[in-house]
Amino acid sequence: MKKTIIFLLIIIMSINLTGCWDQKIYEKSGFVLQVGFETYNTNDMLISFTLPVVDMTAKERTELIYSNGAMLREFREKARKTSAKVVEGGKIQQFLIDDSLAKKGINNLFEVIERDSTDPPTAFVLITEGSPKEMFQVLQGYGDKPVPAFYIHDLIRSNIKSSYVPETRMFQFSTQYFSPGIDPIIPIIKLQTDKGKGVEVTGTALFSGDKLVGKIDTKETPFLLAMMGKMKGTIFISKRLTEKEQENNKKGCAISINKVKRKLSVNILDNKPVVNISLNLNAAIAEFKWNEMYDSDFEQYVEGVISAEIKDLCEKVLKYTQEVGSDPIGIGDIIRAKHNNYWEKINWENAYKDVVFNVKVNVNISNHGVIR
Repeated sequence: MKKTIIFLLIIIMSINLTGCWDQKIYEKSGFVLQVGFETYNTNDMLISFTLPVVDMTAKERTELIYSNGAMLREFREKARKTSAKVVEGGKIQQFLIDDSLAKKGINNLFEVIERDSTDPPTAFVLITEGSPKEMFQVLQGYGDKPVPAFYIHDLIRSNIKSSYVPETRMFQFSTQYFSPGIDPIIPIIKLQTDKGKGVEVTGTALFSGDKLVGKIDTKETPFLLAMMGKMKGTIFISKRLTEKEQENNKKGCAISINKVKRKLSVNILDNKPVVNISLNLNAAIAEFKWNEMYDSDFEQYVEGVISAEIKDLCEKVLKYTQEVGSDPIGIGDIIRAKHNNYWEKINWENAYKDVVFNVKVNVNISNHGVIR
């Protein structure tokens, strides 16, 4: 009898706890795949949406809607008045923001996006060199590319694997923005016509708070990620060996970095933060001089030259981050956790410019892949 009563109570509670949701019919919904924001004038932005076109007889595979407006919600209502379907945001793949708008600050914009529970927090955030609207329009005419949203999605994912750009999704940007002592970074893309039609990743945007303050290229980004402990592996093209080997090698050397170990320590000496960064890179020579047999002395020479070149590159990136006032590694966050008494006494935005960085790089070439 007791078991029967418990069973009935469970059934009654299950019925009472069931909820409901507004019905959304797929065939009548226009799912936004991309959202673009760019500068329009002093008070307004130009906002763009792309939506998939299901009709196989249609000329374009995506529907492009754009208009100026001061508020995102204002534009969404304008879009609903021109789209044949109900505009929904649950399938957004990317938020694209032009660099001129990003320099003014983007957190207020993101706060509005995050308040809508249908906007996915896992959508990529990208900075564009040029107009997002123009990029959407041009990509509509590329018949040899997938739907623009999926093309850019796959492009970013493949370059994240090669460490040419960071992985920055909506929730990651917001987390870093609200964390004292660490600044967000975002991939940069642009339309490319000189190397074949398409979109190219060009580097990484550095932020101070929510404002874009600087940029680094795709050669520098992997080693910023390495110092952050986030490098996944990359191909590094060394030009310094070209200078040393002019007679026999005029191309340079390509090495494949497949494993990275980072050690980082922060100390306060003479009232200044001193940061020691050690990178141990395991690599293989991917391309150098063919039909050569290398001895151990030459291997050590190559390791030394490339280690010094990467060290100089890391120091250049760190110096630049100090000049523009961006702390992507999160040195301030470490100091806040481990040296809180010092943290409470200083303004980190000013103190970061005086941080002393000591960088040590060791490249270990495990094999050279020679063909003989």
